[in-house]
Amino acid sequence: MNDNNKAKNKVTKVIKVAHISTGLETGGAEVQLLRLLTDIDKSKFEMIVISLHNETYLADRIRELGLPVHSLQLKKNPLNVRKAYSILKEFNPDVIHGTMYEGGVVGTLFNKFLPKKPPVIWTVHEPLEHYDKEPIRKRLQLRTWGLISKLPACMMYVSNLNKEQHVAWGFNNEKSIVIPNGVDTSKCFPNRPAGLKVRHSLMIPDDAFVIGKIARFHRQKNHIGFMHSAAMLAKTQPHVHFMLVGTNVDENNEELVNLRKELGLEGKVHMLGNREDIPDVVNAFDLATLTSFGEAFPLTLGEAMVSGIPCVATAVGDNDYIIGDTGLITPIGDDEAMAEAWQKMVEIKKETPDTYAQMGQAARQRTLDNFTLEQQVKQHEDLYRNLYNNNNASESDLIAES
Repeated sequence: MNDNNKAKNKVTKVIKVAHISTGLETGGAEVQLLRLLTDIDKSKFEMIVISLHNETYLADRIRELGLPVHSLQLKKNPLNVRKAYSILKEFNPDVIHGTMYEGGVVGTLFNKFLPKKPPVIWTVHEPLEHYDKEPIRKRLQLRTWGLISKLPACMMYVSNLNKEQHVAWGFNNEKSIVIPNGVDTSKCFPNRPAGLKVRHSLMIPDDAFVIGKIARFHRQKNHIGFMHSAAMLAKTQPHVHFMLVGTNVDENNEELVNLRKELGLEGKVHMLGNREDIPDVVNAFDLATLTSFGEAFPLTLGEAMVSGIPCVATAVGDNDYIIGDTGLITPIGDDEAMAEAWQKMVEIKKETPDTYAQMGQAARQRTLDNFTLEQQVKQHEDLYRNLYNNNNASESDLIAES
């Protein structure tokens, strides 16, 4: 049979991928997993999801895709880890993809005992700025993960800086790659009318300058610094409003509510908590910001940029690389520098609105060129195929290349 006839008679092998996530909370890593599962070609990849700990509405969203989700609640009963092996043995995956450290570790623990001895991917999202200040238990744990990081078939990082940071903690990056987070451009795009509806619901004037931050409440996200920077800017720019969005960032957060009152920001800082209408919320911003002490590849910057919203962020993770020359970067933990950067952006929009609009357009184009979900999904699909072929050389001709 000639090569042309062989090509015509190729059979597409459906590759079975087991995703193991540390949990299914509403953090960036988990949301990105949902988006990957949503867009991956399900005619070529069969998938299940195992959550080692908790789950939220994200688990239901995954189930709505027709994918099984198994939650083990290991924090309540560590012995439930045995269920992970039973689930994997029954599913018999071709590839195991662990999201965050524990997901990768559990996959590595069991893969040698599974029929196909499937290759394991670890996806690492954890930023390591100031990690030396974490409790000793977490530091020892990270060192342990580093010792066994040579075992998976692939170490996947979401940022270049994140990859470099892990070397100092003993991680083996000989088989590592970087696949940046990708923005879903079918949902995130410029939509000012939707943004105005969000503003109206909060009684924010149409002509106000709104600075928004999307991040769960955590010390590393530095909401306290955000509030202090907001207080500085509000003294000279009374028309500016601030929006905080994320898990536990709402009116039930006594620390933030009390600080808002102490700083005289009542009526100026709006805390929305967790939202599912993030694309609409982002379009209510004039400027998106992150004041974090540490990040890897924050998806919220890409979501704002592709919506035509310029960004200001601290010099952590790949923030500088993401924003490029379309926004501003400030030193870590410098509340005054952050306020000054915001001030500069407010003045640009006020004095040269066309220039500000061009900054937003440049931010959108940079994201379209480099950080789309479509690009991310294709990179994952190619990786799964390559790992399958390497593990099943005699069957590699069954895998269609497209």
